[in-house]
Amino acid sequence: MIANCRREAGFVPFGVDFKNPNFAKVAEAMGAKGIRLEEPGDVKDALAEALAYSDGPVVVDAVVDRFALSLPSHVPVHTFTGYTLSMAKQVLSGHMDTVIKTIERNVDLI
Repeated sequence: MIANCRREAGFVPFGVDFKNPNFAKVAEAMGAKGIRLEEPGDVKDALAEALAYSDGPVVVDAVVDRFALSLPSHVPVHTFTGYTLSMAKQVLSGHMDTVIKTIERNVDLI
């Protein structure tokens, strides 16, 4: 998400490549209920389980595609311009693999 905000402003993402921990396991280690959500089809069941749990706090850890763009239903011109500028900068700085993965994972949004 942070990387997408930077792309919207026309910047090349820098320093945002890290591996998130399993927050469901972190929650369980702290005494809460943890639910890890890895497949989009499991959202309804995971949220129903979380809402039905009444013995304390619940953390729902939803794993998302790191290349997925967070776009509103209407994309303003400045957002489109920023993403285009960011993609061009990534290509010119040798990060074509990231650009290709981003396009592959978001082609259905166009």
